[in-house]
Amino acid sequence: MKLGVRLPYHCADVTGEALTAVARAADRAGMHSGWVADHVVFPAGEVRSTTSSTPDGRYPRPMDETTLESWTALTWAAAVTTDLVLAVGVCVLPYRNPLVLAKTIATLSVLSGGRVWCGAGIGWLREEFDALGVPFPSRRAQSEDTIALLRHAWATSPLDFHGGAVVVPDPVHFVPRPPAPVPILVGGHSAPALRRAAAIGDGWIGHELMPPDAHATREELVRLAGGALPPDFRFVTSRLMNPPDRPGADPRRLDTDSVTRLAGVFADYAEAGVDVLLCEPSVRTVDAHLRLIEQVHEAGSRVGLLGPAHQAVVADT
Repeated sequence: MKLGVRLPYHCADVTGEALTAVARAADRAGMHSGWVADHVVFPAGEVRSTTSSTPDGRYPRPMDETTLESWTALTWAAAVTTDLVLAVGVCVLPYRNPLVLAKTIATLSVLSGGRVWCGAGIGWLREEFDALGVPFPSRRAQSEDTIALLRHAWATSPLDFHGGAVVVPDPVHFVPRPPAPVPILVGGHSAPALRRAAAIGDGWIGHELMPPDAHATREELVRLAGGALPPDFRFVTSRLMNPPDRPGADPRRLDTDSVTRLAGVFADYAEAGVDVLLCEPSVRTVDAHLRLIEQVHEAGSRVGLLGPAHQAVVADT
């Protein structure tokens, strides 16, 4: 199992300097990946939409909290790191023209030396779709066609494409191509999302699964895939964690003040078949992100998830 960390894209005190500090700290700690999520706007009025990724169906953060654009934030992180995989978990595919999205991801892959993963989701916040002028009812077909177009664009030029919801009617040149494969991980906890991940995904990404639930979800994906997942299938879940001594910590989340306990939790996730555990601070400050990386580094080193070559984290703040 590898360890990833949420970057401070959704954080009131984020700046370029702060994002640099967190990304570099994660890189120096030997963490596998730095992650952002994807929202463009949030509704200011009543919210009727619900999500399958939280127990109560509600978005877990304040909707007026600073939120950076996902691919722009990762491009910044790419410029200040050398090994960190840069990942969106998940990109809401219908929000962007499919060719523009393919170009954006290919560009980041070229600039980063092939360090890009793309989580893919169909979206759930209808009020956001409405604000962006994107049809909500057709989002599933749009997303599945977009996944197919992304793969086609990254492999073929000139290209055309004739899907049910996405069409590129006449051949166009598409360059550059990513220098390394960009895995597309399908996100979502619903039954259709799991079926989609098993059928067309290079992996799956979920949120806040406990180790027994992670094991059960992986087994369900195996069943849906006909008894076996591809050898390079990536199974990712996030876990919200409370860095020690940080005001505003959520008592429902995992406390990291005991490195021994945290190391045991990591071992449980590895045993459950998780390929990447995305560690996410429940407190959204830059300081909390940096403190979490320190704790994760120490705990991960104890159970062999971060090797001896990875030295203590030194932040740039």
